[in-house]
Amino acid sequence: MADIHSRMEGSVLVITIDNQPKRNAFSHAMTEKLGTLLKQAESDPAVRCVVITGAGDRAFSSGHDLNEMLEDIDNASDESLNEPFVYPRKMRKPTIAAINGHAHAVGLIMALACDIRVCEEHSDFAAPGARIGLLPIGGQISVLPWIVPLGVAYEILATGRRVTAQEALRIGLANHVVPTGEGLSKALEIAHAIAANSAGVVAAIKEGLSILAQQGGAAAERFEWTDSRRLQAEPDAVEGMKAFLEKRAPKFA
Repeated sequence: MADIHSRMEGSVLVITIDNQPKRNAFSHAMTEKLGTLLKQAESDPAVRCVVITGAGDRAFSSGHDLNEMLEDIDNASDESLNEPFVYPRKMRKPTIAAINGHAHAVGLIMALACDIRVCEEHSDFAAPGARIGLLPIGGQISVLPWIVPLGVAYEILATGRRVTAQEALRIGLANHVVPTGEGLSKALEIAHAIAANSAGVVAAIKEGLSILAQQGGAAAERFEWTDSRRLQAEPDAVEGMKAFLEKRAPKFA
């Protein structure tokens, strides 16, 4: 049965897209559940990082369930109904996509919304909108050029061609490419490394990079100085420096 599963791995929440007969395509019910799980994770202090992956070894997600979409085609471009797919980018908490196969359409949108992308070597990305008469939305136009050069982004979007994991690594779309079956373990390795650090600083880094992308270097520089003053007054700063001097692991709040 098509569903979204979740489980905790220490302080990391793993969300799994599970609709394997349809290459992990999203139904409306799955989309709603994804949004619920992400919002719960954002408000839960026990969750320090979120990893999103797909069930099986064929797909991260192939996109919307087109049969459902044809029954109500307006859903394809309804911003509120598609909000769960872009919500990882809005979260203060770090998000990692463990891509274990096709990341097409909505799968690409979610991968772009995550802060880090770990790809298994057989994975690929595609933005098929131009091939099926739909504008690539949800960050495919507005976010992809932050990550890869503008001309490369245009070619990917206008042709709808597939981008292999190896090409994705070369152009900066993927952070890591690992053997098939090792994507989740690599993503968890990174997630636990992030979760061991100060949650306040990790969140501020994400916010600062978003400011850089949207407002430019001057705004990001202002953020660095103003937020550094705020964070240096927090308990994590004292604990982190003491732990370094005492040669022990810090115990952040």
